Amino acid sequence: MSREPRQMCWRCHKAAVVCICNYIVPVSNRTGIIILQHPEERFHPIGTARIARLSLSRVKLIVRWAGDLRHLNVPLNLPPGTGLLYPGPTAADLAELPPHRRPDHLVVLDGTWRQAKALFKSEPELAGLPRFAIHPEAPSRYRIRREPEAHCLSTIESINTALHLLEPDNPSLDHLLKPFDAMVQDQLKFPNHLPKTERGCINSRYSAGH
Repeated sequence: MSREPRQMCWRCHKAAVVCICNYIVPVSNRTGIIILQHPEERFHPIGTARIARLSLSRVKLIVRWAGDLRHLNVPLNLPPGTGLLYPGPTAADLAELPPHRRPDHLVVLDGTWRQAKALFKSEPELAGLPRFAIHPEAPSRYRIRREPEAHCLSTIESINTALHLLEPDNPSLDHLLKPFDAMVQDQLKFPNHLPKTERGCINSRYSAGH
């Protein structure tokens, strides 16, 4: 007996039963967010970059990974004043930055830690950007995908943490995690809507400790 195809929401790219569109609230951010996404995360049913794209007023999502085509050297055309959210010994702590050193735009890599490192290596422009780090005070709330370390955050949590540090006077940022929390709760209520291959997998993350 054949099953009817489940209804989908093509705005948030989720099954209609776990659609999060009603939780999306426009967030007016001054710092431009540029999400560089690994192609394997593009249509991930519980990925979080889509929440940022639907919520933020200043956001750009780029899906590009050169891989074996690095020799093409197509530039990212990043605007002036762009920094990279990526850990390392040279990364400045966003929490300690004076206002005049805050970046005007922030690149966030979306993918597993392995994918994020591959993205970083494949894009020469990223190495020349000022690097910034965050140090989460609480573990990730992304309970539907396993984290390798307590300090690892999902992409939307990383963006939320960074923007709160860069724009502490922005009240609209308080709405950014509402659809994320709703997604987590809905998925826990409807576990059959999680793809079997994703249960317990490593999530899309920014790791503050590597």
